Amino acid sequence: MKKPVITALCCLLSLGTATAAFAEEPTPAPELVGLPPEDTASLFYPDSISWQENGGQLLVVKQYSVPYGTTVADLTESTMQWNGVDYTLWGVTQSVEGGVTEEKEVTQDFELSVRSADAETARNDVKESVAYDDEYGFSGTLTLQDITIGETLQADSTYMATAHYAGTVTRTEAGTVHYTLLYAPISAPVVVAAAESGITPALLIMGIACALLFIAVLLIITHLLHKEPVHATEPAKSAPAPKVYVPSGDIVLGGRNEDDDEENL
Repeated sequence: MKKPVITALCCLLSLGTATAAFAEEPTPAPELVGLPPEDTASLFYPDSISWQENGGQLLVVKQYSVPYGTTVADLTESTMQWNGVDYTLWGVTQSVEGGVTEEKEVTQDFELSVRSADAETARNDVKESVAYDDEYGFSGTLTLQDITIGETLQADSTYMATAHYAGTVTRTEAGTVHYTLLYAPISAPVVVAAAESGITPALLIMGIACALLFIAVLLIITHLLHKEPVHATEPAKSAPAPKVYVPSGDIVLGGRNEDDDEENL
């Protein structure tokens, strides 16, 4: 009975230790295989392809170095699969290296209708700023400078006016843009939900291991407390009584022998 109990306890301890070791073992990084340029949906081939873990799911990271003026749409792949899973664009970061920034002053006029002939009152009907973008790559924001209002009242009780805008716009040329595109799986695995709730597989396995180890220690302590010494359970054997041999002629009955009986007769 003792050997099966000890064997079971040893197995339980081994299982708990192995489970804890399994929980601490890191997941090996999957191997990423780059696609040839002709197989990509974008016009540019990435400088590097890697992966990173985020919230229990693997994100595919593609980095590009492209001429200034290249947009994210030129790099994004409409459909991408990795390890048999469909991925979609999840995030983008960019930075510009080198290049020359040019500035210029721009004025722009817009015709519109206002409800008042007073310039200050008419400003309520006009935007204070407008966005500017031209075919030469200059962009920026122009602010309202003045309003010129016509004297003729129109049929709809408004006045024709001209709003004058001005501002400084810029453009960057001959630079290199570094893009980092992050692709996430379209259907998130179940492990993502566990990670969002704060319970990761490693924590779950570690909890099971701790429970197994606690049960094993408790069983060992209980077994040792109920174990009785061997000498206490077996009764002591009494020593055998020595055998005494007495000649038949010398047997004395009641303090007298046979010779005394004959003399009395």
